Amino acid sequence: MKRSILRSMTAGGALLASLLAGGCTSPTLESDPSSELVGDRPGAPTSTAYATFDEVWSTVDTMHFDPDHNGVDWDAIRLEYRPRIEDTRNNGEVRTVLRDMLAELGQTHFVIMPSETAASTDDASEDSKDSPSGEPGTAGLHFGWLGEEAIVTAVRPGSPAAEAEIRSGWILDKINEKSIGDRLAALRRFSQESNSPMADYESLARLNGRMTASIGETVDFEFRDGDDALVRKQVTFVKPEGMPVRFGLLPAVNTLTESRILSPAELEAWGVEEGPDGWPEIVHLSFNVWMFPILVPIAEAVDAHRDADGFVIDLRGNPGGLGGLAMGVAGHFLAEPESLGRLEQRDAAMEFNVNPQRATSDGRLVDPFAGPVVIVTDRMSASTSEVFAAGLQQLNRATVVGRPSAGAALPAHLTLLPNGDTFMFAVADFIGPAGHSIEGIGVQPDRLVAIDRERLLTEGDPDLAQAVRLILDSPE
Repeated sequence: MKRSILRSMTAGGALLASLLAGGCTSPTLESDPSSELVGDRPGAPTSTAYATFDEVWSTVDTMHFDPDHNGVDWDAIRLEYRPRIEDTRNNGEVRTVLRDMLAELGQTHFVIMPSETAASTDDASEDSKDSPSGEPGTAGLHFGWLGEEAIVTAVRPGSPAAEAEIRSGWILDKINEKSIGDRLAALRRFSQESNSPMADYESLARLNGRMTASIGETVDFEFRDGDDALVRKQVTFVKPEGMPVRFGLLPAVNTLTESRILSPAELEAWGVEEGPDGWPEIVHLSFNVWMFPILVPIAEAVDAHRDADGFVIDLRGNPGGLGGLAMGVAGHFLAEPESLGRLEQRDAAMEFNVNPQRATSDGRLVDPFAGPVVIVTDRMSASTSEVFAAGLQQLNRATVVGRPSAGAALPAHLTLLPNGDTFMFAVADFIGPAGHSIEGIGVQPDRLVAIDRERLLTEGDPDLAQAVRLILDSPE
């Protein structure tokens, strides 16, 4: 077992893996599609079933950061769940036993990722199976929950959705003439009844997963606009921008980093007026995952705007990635050596120490950005995103706006299992600078911005509008 773990460990915890590979950190909303696989010995468990169970159980037993396994009698858990393997007939059924067992821990980052779905999400749109390319595309839409309805919370500028003039605040009723109300209501009820940040995360991930299609596929959407009039839009999905990156056993992910100066039109719509020196220079910096390709464009963005009035770091929808990158990015915004927090393992602890970035790649001496910083989060901001946001918030270097994060900040390793699946398991707890864990709680915004249809319709992006107001209200 140790040889497998050492060969496949990641550099940091990432809920990213479960999002990409269809793994679940809480009770599943739907059956595992791979449960239909035929076992290799009909009438009996597969040849690897018991070995797979034993490796998962023993890995948690020896590697969990808490010797008491979060208060769970792990020996008793083995006696309860191992007999259930006798009734399994395929890998999907084995996964069900393992996921139920891991759920007893009540913690995130204990995930079984099916080998059959390691390169793509298992929540891709059912309507895309016969699509032109089979490769996942994007429409530039993001959805949130308004009660039990799906509401557009963001439309990416320049995207097919933007070109189709779809607007934030619209309610989604149908996709390809199929009503989605009952299915989405079930997803939402799951998260509400679970009363868990991770249930919210998973329901949002699956909601947005339902809105995917393949590159070149045209999808018919039916919305209700701001006047509740029915609006039908046809949107052809396109190839996502960014750089595909694979790290270790993690599924490939498209990595995209963007920075821009917010336009006068946007600022004016949010009540900002032009001053005697012109419009404020506020940088909107966003990236979708914590992978190595983000480092250079982030450094370039900070270097190009060291005299800006403020930075908005947008971590909405960012599920995490490589934990160590949080220290490098934080160094662009901290003038003194600080710690974002520490990782507490069973027998050791490691500080997330940050060194201020005082030199550019071409050798110029510089100072870290000293102006106001606002971080935007939502329930899909997880793992490394939470380490970064919690650290800067608790160091009083950044203000957090939006909605609470996922509460899934445990660093994790990956290992291959005997049946070919991948097991992600937490190896430490993250303790922020203020001295407490955010696992199961999440980063709490300094300014909560609830999903509000009227604000979405009038402001387009209420989170960003609130971030701008905070920057401009900051003392000099």
